[in-house]
Amino acid sequence: MVKNELKGKAFLNCLLKYETEINEKTAELAYWKEQSALQGNETLAEDIRMREMELQNLIASMTEKKLTATRLIDSMSDPVGRAVLRRRYILCDTWAKIASACGRMSERNAHYIHDQALLDFEKIFCGG
Repeated sequence: MVKNELKGKAFLNCLLKYETEINEKTAELAYWKEQSALQGNETLAEDIRMREMELQNLIASMTEKKLTATRLIDSMSDPVGRAVLRRRYILCDTWAKIASACGRMSERNAHYIHDQALLDFEKIFCGG
């Protein structure tokens, strides 16, 4: 099976997209709060409150999906594969951090273990 066709990988990649979107919305919200304070502009207050609620809903949705992913990852048998997937998709670590945290392996080896772990994850994700 081609790695890009894995349903489990698509689910895990969704977590990375959530993380990016949350980080961007958090930065944008900080900008608008700063602008409101600098300008003394209360008309932005309602828009800022709506953006805060949107961000909280996004965080809640991501948290729910990460908890599901964590349960699935925890059921995998390979501890190193679990660690790589957890660090990549739950903690959103870089490949360098993943390699270092998993026994100071090379990034190339981390990618190899990741690919193998994705195949194991796919079986669990798809119930087979």
